[in-house]
Parts: sequence; C-alpha cells; structure tokens
Amino acid sequence: MDFKRPEPFIPKSLGQYAEWIHACKTGAPTTCNFEYAGWLTESNHLGNVAFRAGRKLEWDPVEMKAKGCPEADPFIRREYRKGWKLI
Repeated sequence: MDFKRPEPFIPKSLGQYAEWIHACKTGAPTTCNFEYAGWLTESNHLGNVAFRAGRKLEWDPVEMKAKGCPEADPFIRREYRKGWKLI
C-alpha cells in the first residue's frame, strides 16, 4: 500500500475552559474558534430552515434573510409576545 497517513495538524486542546481563558488573555485562537463555529452553526440551521420552508434558499448574510423566500421568515425571526423585544 502506498497510502501515508497525514501528520496531525490540530494542536491538542488545553481543555474547554482553559482554552477559552487562554484565548481571552492572549488573543490566541481556540482550537475550534468562534468564527468557524458561528459559520458552521449558521449553515446547519439554514439547512433546517430550507427543509421546513420546503424550498432552496439564497441566503443574504448581511440582511439575515432568505432572498425571495418569505416562507422562511417565520423560522428565522419570531414575533415576540407583548412586553418583550429584540435588542
């Protein structure tokens, strides 16, 4: 076999809490940094929105809306009960 396993390139984690504190104190990125985690979570949730809306979505990340798909709106933003508001 000619397959050569790649060398590990993700550093070992200090642990969830220690890594977070280290990032706060030094500005160093965490093993799974927040920017990456945010994009991953957003795309995952948008898959669920597309499924529930029953349509393919064209996502506008600046406006936080699915272009031309009003069926998706209730799954992206909700109406708050009287006395509550989105800040």
